Amino acid sequence: MVKIKIILFLIFQGFIGLGHAQNIFNHDYSQTLVMKIGLAVPDGKGSSKVINSFESALEIIKTVDHLTLGIPKIIYLVGWQYNGHDDKYPAFFEVNKALKRPQDTSARESLLWLMNEAKKYHTIVSLHINMTDAYDDSPLWNEYVDKDMISKTGSGKLMVIGKYNDRKAYQINYKNEWQNGYAQMRIDHLLELLPPLKEAGTIHLDAWIVRESKGHYESAMTEAKYQKKILNYWNDKGIDVTSEWVMDYMTGYIPFAWHFNHMMQDDYLKIPANIYTGSGLNPDVRNTDFGLGFLFGKSMYGETVFPSLLKPDDKNEWINKFNKDFYLNVLQYQYLNRLKRLKVEGEGDNRIAYFSNDVTTSLRDSTVTQGNYQLRRKDLVVFPLQWKEDNLLAVYSLQQDLNEIKLPDSWTDIESVSVYRVTAEGNNLVKNVRNKNNKIFFKIQTTIPYLLKPKKYK
Repeated sequence: MVKIKIILFLIFQGFIGLGHAQNIFNHDYSQTLVMKIGLAVPDGKGSSKVINSFESALEIIKTVDHLTLGIPKIIYLVGWQYNGHDDKYPAFFEVNKALKRPQDTSARESLLWLMNEAKKYHTIVSLHINMTDAYDDSPLWNEYVDKDMISKTGSGKLMVIGKYNDRKAYQINYKNEWQNGYAQMRIDHLLELLPPLKEAGTIHLDAWIVRESKGHYESAMTEAKYQKKILNYWNDKGIDVTSEWVMDYMTGYIPFAWHFNHMMQDDYLKIPANIYTGSGLNPDVRNTDFGLGFLFGKSMYGETVFPSLLKPDDKNEWINKFNKDFYLNVLQYQYLNRLKRLKVEGEGDNRIAYFSNDVTTSLRDSTVTQGNYQLRRKDLVVFPLQWKEDNLLAVYSLQQDLNEIKLPDSWTDIESVSVYRVTAEGNNLVKNVRNKNNKIFFKIQTTIPYLLKPKKYK
């Protein structure tokens, strides 16, 4: 954590530029596609309603790897424990038996299998857990009540913060939990249960929110102090913590938030993406400046479009939805995240953001331009693949079928281009096309992603 604080001091004092600086976390989240997969929820009868098994989750991971052309990915599993999502917290010490593969001796063995197999598909599998909520059916409930580890209202009642799976969720008191050693115990126990988490080097803490405990005469600031102690403990174990909501006081400590709402334009200009970034902007948060998602780029959630065993999708319609999110969001997000953010001119929908390498993004006409070359115009994109060493381009359009694609100046010496159609099974060569005055003439069908690869140089 000392390294993080020193680098942040240098950044905010202006001694380090705000471009793509040296990464200080285990992963560069600004260049990684971070998503979740829902596995199960309690069925209300003491068992699970399975959304995806460990086996079907791997099939999704395989398909996504093809669709995303091997981009580095982190996927957090939701509902992997007990009977599913939001079940039995603060305990998270048992793998959901309903997700077990028939050939394995335990659900834990199946989860370890998934974590290992996913690595073949450029994917790190880790867990979505909660260190805030407590439920009265948890194996740890009596201990948390007896040791005063639940926050309280001003009248001394246990603080209820929501209702999930028809059960009240209570706020864990971070200070008392830490001082009793239970936060540390929970982390240690989980890492003993699933050692590959240390190799994964990342964990997602859902709804990790600070609240004052009036019944303990503790402010939110006091709770935040102990929240950071918990974070430091994860870090000391070699694991990055990501969270659901962006928190300004966690800048430099947490690298990634699921919802990146509440960041202002000045924050984007001051904080580089590999210090703090996020999946997307939650549309339910009305006071969000949604234009920032285009100006600086936004990623995608994944979980909202993935298939489910509960909903038959014989035509694989989810793939088109996934492609739309990925090609219209992630390519731009990763491209811009590598650049230094310089300034924004204009107001409202007339804003233009300026980046290093002569790159601009414009809200008015929905364009991304590098010099004289247009990488995006509305729903037509032609972006380089940042994660590939080869000189490759991805093309995608929602506007109309295209018969002509302009190539960037760096392709001037390329004589011909191999055009591949990107599918759920892999890339299919469609045709080799001659480069004519830095253009190729070929029918690009709407909603279909394509990969362009140099075939022959002049």
